[in-house]
Amino acid sequence: MLLCVPLSQAQIRFWAVTGSIKDTDMYKRLAVGFESETGIHVEVTPLAWGNFATKYFTAMAAGLPPDIGVTNLGGPFDYGSVGGLVDLRAEFPKESQELESRMNPQLLGMFTFGDKLFGIPSDLSTCVLYYRTDVFGKLNLKPPKTWSELNGLIDKLEAAGYRCYFGFPSGAQWSLYMYTLPFDRPGLKMGPNSPEVNWNDPLYQKGVLQAMKLWHMHDSPGKDLSSRVVGMFRSEDPSIAVPMFIDLHTVGGNIYQTAPEIRGKWDVAPWPRADDGVANNVMGGTAYVIFRNSKHKSEAMKWMMYLNSRGIQEKIILDRASRGDESALSISPLPEIWADSNDAFWSRPEMQPYEGMRQIVKEIMPSFRTLPNIQGATEASRMESNLLDQMSSYIRDQLDEIGRKSNITRSKLFQKFGAGEMAEQKSALESRIAARLKSEYAKIQPTALATLQKETARYEQRYGDVVRNLPDYERRSNVHDVVKLVVGIGLAVLFAGIIALPKYRKHWVSYAFVGIPIILAVVFVFVPAITALYLSFTDYHPVLPLSTAKWVGTQNYTDAFSSGDLGASLLRTLKYGVYTLPIGIALALVFAYLLNSKIRGQRWWRFLYFSPLVTSVVSISLIFSQLFLGGNLGWLNAFMLWIGAIKDPIPFLTSEHSFLNCIIILAIWHGLAFTILVFLAGLQQIPDSHFEAAAMDGANPLRRFWSIAVPGLRPQIFFITVLGLIGSFQVFETIFVLANKSGDAAAKFGPNDSALTMVPLIYHTGFETYEMGKSAAFAYILFVLILILTAVQFGIYRRKGAID
Repeated sequence: MLLCVPLSQAQIRFWAVTGSIKDTDMYKRLAVGFESETGIHVEVTPLAWGNFATKYFTAMAAGLPPDIGVTNLGGPFDYGSVGGLVDLRAEFPKESQELESRMNPQLLGMFTFGDKLFGIPSDLSTCVLYYRTDVFGKLNLKPPKTWSELNGLIDKLEAAGYRCYFGFPSGAQWSLYMYTLPFDRPGLKMGPNSPEVNWNDPLYQKGVLQAMKLWHMHDSPGKDLSSRVVGMFRSEDPSIAVPMFIDLHTVGGNIYQTAPEIRGKWDVAPWPRADDGVANNVMGGTAYVIFRNSKHKSEAMKWMMYLNSRGIQEKIILDRASRGDESALSISPLPEIWADSNDAFWSRPEMQPYEGMRQIVKEIMPSFRTLPNIQGATEASRMESNLLDQMSSYIRDQLDEIGRKSNITRSKLFQKFGAGEMAEQKSALESRIAARLKSEYAKIQPTALATLQKETARYEQRYGDVVRNLPDYERRSNVHDVVKLVVGIGLAVLFAGIIALPKYRKHWVSYAFVGIPIILAVVFVFVPAITALYLSFTDYHPVLPLSTAKWVGTQNYTDAFSSGDLGASLLRTLKYGVYTLPIGIALALVFAYLLNSKIRGQRWWRFLYFSPLVTSVVSISLIFSQLFLGGNLGWLNAFMLWIGAIKDPIPFLTSEHSFLNCIIILAIWHGLAFTILVFLAGLQQIPDSHFEAAAMDGANPLRRFWSIAVPGLRPQIFFITVLGLIGSFQVFETIFVLANKSGDAAAKFGPNDSALTMVPLIYHTGFETYEMGKSAAFAYILFVLILILTAVQFGIYRRKGAID
């Protein structure tokens, strides 16, 4: 018996960005209760943090978005400013007023654009300080209340041989607001008449310098340690223990559930305030939005109101607090949840472990605030983010230089700094850092300001009329409709010709078998390729209907060649290809030759070398992320420290100097299996008599390899070179995973975009800066480059007789 939703019953689609399948299950349970109250069925679909934006953009471009969804905090501006979302104040004035009245007005800055409100907070996050009370008691330490107390506390811990950890916000550009808003200095803001960039402001740089000290001037066990830091926090071994760390408030639940032996030995404290600034705490989280193309806007608003009701907010908190190892305190944006009048809820047994965190949230919630976004802020923020990566490398190099001169490790250097030794060197280093930071900001500030001014002025000119008249644009035909029509007519004429002409009609069965793959190729390759080619000559935003694409001629190609991004990405791509192709081919030739010989355990060796062929790129990338992990927890670092090859861990994945090299090593290893397989097949086609004759003539194994095996494999070498070259220009997945973009949509393609090769550049331009026309231009430039290089290869190998 089939179960289905009655046709008369309203149905809405709800997409939820989440990092846990348990959130999806929770929403489904809430949807059952909602349906029983309202008769509205909610279909829940989970989205991963790494690719939610791509899926939302694709759905909106196709005119098939969900009715309501969860996005990051930037979603309301990104989607709403170009007409993708419902203005809650205009469409639902009564409900919007009720929701706004129940929240702190300071929270809503990021959710607005002008006087429009495109979303509301759904779940908030912040950073807190975790500390071991027993260790603090032994060292006579107290949790810090100011930045200077925090700096002094870390110095004392390091002097005693301990390390401290700075978690999720470490090195992140968006988290600079933790340090600059206490001085009321946001990096980017909209002034009375035009955008402003405060990067050269001394107070802004003062906040950034505090971030630099915390991130890079202390002995951290690594970066992005996730749950590993809990193991260090619970450890009693001073060489491993991390008795204090700063991370997301959600880590507290994990500590309580997985480290019962230290209950009563740890506590939490709020993020310290600036000594001479106002209290301010970083705020992250998610937002609820309703999509403009929803056919059930009223029902979607009812679901939004339901989710933000006090009773449901309490259910969400209880659910997330009762998930075993995944337990965490959910921060509701409703102040009434945290008020003393709600003590009955917090006195429940399930909430007792979170009483300390509740008091902190109640204390810091008034300091939560967000600021309105600005057009062009994505690119300007990326400039600053790359500057922070450059400063990270500079500081690390300076520390290593001081350590080399003093013949001590970086950890020992931090201990001496903490104990007050080498004060002169430390002070001089801090002065150099401040001067370097000031100099670097001065270089990029004019470019950032020009970007903001250009994009702000361009917005009204380009999108003002479009957003105001979106229904009219949606009724217009677009290039995709035209291409489909032309292709449809062409296929129909072809079909009619086969039916009408007897000499073709008698072979209709053969044409049917051939026609199916041809039709599939036309629909899924030819039509999109022609559409993309047209878009490369237009200015098009992926949220908007295709009919809004504005013809700009060759402007995208001109901008691509003049911007500098194309040249830089090509150089990175060429570096990747220059290393992966020759090294991979050389290693594969040697291994294939050995595997083709009669060696002991031949089957075992073949299995060992072929295993990467059946392992997905994503799985291998995750394994290599642990191999290259920074600190002494990374497998490679731990091994090299153990054998004494290095004194300090190498920041493989967090340094702009080594990130692309890690990608290259991974690619060589992963590509060996397929290349060996091709070469092994080629070697088995070379008659054994050739090798035997050479051996009888006195040729040694190396001579036989070079004079017989290599020339005999010329066709296979050509084949691998062509495929390898194309693959080098198309590398993406390994960079995406190792850069942590699969888990953090805000991550870059490596530190300082050091692995922003061609395909990542296409992705970044289309789905992160929303310039789909320019992205299509990059794609066709890449297509032409590959075509030319492949033709050149054919010419070279044909002259050498490698191919017919």
